[in-house]
Amino acid sequence: MGTRFRLTLSAPDEVTAHQRFDECRALLNSLENEWSPWIEGSDVWRINNAGAGRVDVSPHTYDLISRSLTVSELTRGAFDITFASVGHLYRYREHIRPSDTARKDALTKVSYKNLKLEPNHQLVLLKDGIRVDLGGVAKGESIEQLKALLLSKGIRSAYFSLGGDSYVLGKKGEYPWMLGIKHPRKEKEVIARIPLENIAVSTSGDYERFFMDEGTRVHHILSPVSGLPADEVMSVTVMGPDAWKTDALSTSVFIMGIKPGIQLIESLSGYDVIVVDKTGQIFASKGLVSPSNPK
Repeated sequence: MGTRFRLTLSAPDEVTAHQRFDECRALLNSLENEWSPWIEGSDVWRINNAGAGRVDVSPHTYDLISRSLTVSELTRGAFDITFASVGHLYRYREHIRPSDTARKDALTKVSYKNLKLEPNHQLVLLKDGIRVDLGGVAKGESIEQLKALLLSKGIRSAYFSLGGDSYVLGKKGEYPWMLGIKHPRKEKEVIARIPLENIAVSTSGDYERFFMDEGTRVHHILSPVSGLPADEVMSVTVMGPDAWKTDALSTSVFIMGIKPGIQLIESLSGYDVIVVDKTGQIFASKGLVSPSNPK
């Protein structure tokens, strides 16, 4: 999934712990084979190479796309898995961004409304050249699958993460898990430490995958409207009961911006958000005590 997997858990003995680790790795490998756009034959690979028309996908992929489209409606298109139609033109390792002409042409294919779900787990692509990327929701869904696996095996205390998406299960001994929210510009500093248990935490930041181009930070969180990196904030952290949803919402708020983003989160029961704007100022939803601003 292009990121690092971390797992800490409490088990009766070392042998059991290693068994749980191996089971989690196997689960993640199976999910990657289903959703990676780079693995030939995966559901996402087949979608992106289908052109206009129908594609048969697994029930799991069908459900995840369905939920993604629900978030697209909720956010009025700020979250859109078809952003990949323009996103694939950015090559971050090579420091390459698309020309204005190429970007604008690709934008004609960006709209979640170009996707239609039909019975029997079929996805219909209404335009040729549409690409999807489940990166804004797949890691969160993988966290949900890991949680279900660990609970089914009797694990009641664990912390696990995939990049910016994580879950804290139960307590760490007698106390809640203490999670630090990373400072978006100072790698070894945190902007807040929050005691948490049985909750998902997702962070989207402009420091995760980017390059600098003549003083401009070109990062991977793109506006589906412009095809350009969203530039109002530096990081967004969403907390809530469902990891797939915190994953999608952190991306959504990053693109929507501070005021509409926080209003969205405050309209959802059980979810909270911390936003760091481009000046370093911190904003938080009403359910949280606003932490001190970073220096």
